[in-house]
Amino acid sequence: MKTLKFLAVIIAVLLGFRGFTQDGLEGIVVEKFYVSTKADNAGKLYSGDLPEGSVTYRIYVDLKPGFRFQAAYGSPQHPLVIESTENFYNHLEDGNTHPNIIPERTYKKNITLLDSWLSAGACAEGHLGILKEYDDTISDKFIGFEKGYFKGKKKSVPLYDVDGMKRSAVLPVPTFFQMDFLSKVIGTTTSEKRIHSDNGAWAALGKGAVGADSLSTNCVLIAQLTTEGELSFELNLLIGAPNGSSQKYVARNPITEESEWTHPELIFNSNSKKNKSKKK
Repeated sequence: MKTLKFLAVIIAVLLGFRGFTQDGLEGIVVEKFYVSTKADNAGKLYSGDLPEGSVTYRIYVDLKPGFRFQAAYGSPQHPLVIESTENFYNHLEDGNTHPNIIPERTYKKNITLLDSWLSAGACAEGHLGILKEYDDTISDKFIGFEKGYFKGKKKSVPLYDVDGMKRSAVLPVPTFFQMDFLSKVIGTTTSEKRIHSDNGAWAALGKGAVGADSLSTNCVLIAQLTTEGELSFELNLLIGAPNGSSQKYVARNPITEESEWTHPELIFNSNSKKNKSKKK
């Protein structure tokens, strides 16, 4: 009972007590970041076993300029669910629950870049995540990915050429509430298939987080998940508005009296025809 009250307090603090402004959530972008090949599994003694054909998905919250990602949460009325039909991949040596604490130097080794984690915008120590289609930065010479990895399938752009990373001196750090179970799901080599919470959240405290290009696309990376299986999720979000107020979006059954909104892209399944045809 105390934990439920604790989550309610956190949401109340983030929401504040001021009125809403125009809706700030444009949608959810699920990027098929990379599809693994046999060559990517060559260093499995150090990286762990990654089945050929595994897909690394990145989940971005697409916001209007001026809006900020504050939290992704689950409550008794609105559970948060992220799951796959197969286990999530976790890097054997260097994986962790969020990328801010994965040392930058480890991204040079084998396939650390494909680890599964949750985020508030970062994709590595010193780097924000950015959609590959908007990544026009020159490959970071400080990273220098190990040769033999990330070439991808034929006719695809190698991940070492367009890596979806943008160097930044300031990174939002996710704060986790009532989500200690994450260490067993995406923080260790003990692979699991499901992230579920009806009383927890991960948040960007303070003002919240904006995307790598906050004045145009403003897409905030909130998760990276690598799996051989079918990925699905139901997300609930708190979004900060330019006037200091917050907006609450839920995947299903919004409660008008609690000023809840919804958006169809908060529910996702990688196997649906709609999502297969969606090119982002």
